[in-house]
Amino acid sequence: MDIVILGLLMVQDLTVYQLNQAFKSGIALIYSASYGSILSAIKKLLELKEITFIELVENGRNKKIYHITAAGIAHFFQWMHADIDGNKLETMALCKVFFLGLIDSDDEKRKILENIISAIINMEESLNQLSQYLSQLQLSDEEKKLHGYQFKTLDYGIRSHGVAREWAQELLDELSA
Repeated sequence: MDIVILGLLMVQDLTVYQLNQAFKSGIALIYSASYGSILSAIKKLLELKEITFIELVENGRNKKIYHITAAGIAHFFQWMHADIDGNKLETMALCKVFFLGLIDSDDEKRKILENIISAIINMEESLNQLSQYLSQLQLSDEEKKLHGYQFKTLDYGIRSHGVAREWAQELLDELSA
């Protein structure tokens, strides 16, 4: 969540209310957050000096407008170029693509997309290996009944990663054209 907030603040300075609205609208399809979790992330980012704020009084109410610092910008770009954790592959990949427009260099964009594709391929290989292993098990009819839908879920994971890889490859091809 910290990175998403940093990315949003890379685009423009925002209040907590505006950050909450951004989570509810634009990025909600790939990342959701409660108001409380946004406040916790802001507190952490302030402690790390990755964001700062100015305080204004508007219509008799205090209003804090958050701004990303040089340290926050460095952290954001470091994350954009970092390898993706396989456990959070879909969310991280989609967040990186969501913020890809903040990367100026087409070469850097390509590297990020290649990193995403590589992570997807690695996960596909792991899921396919698991599927092959499971298909070789000698299961009783009762075990097949019990585990059948678990195997269907694995099949879904394999297929969805295939679609994700194709989609990311299309993005890379468009960028290279």
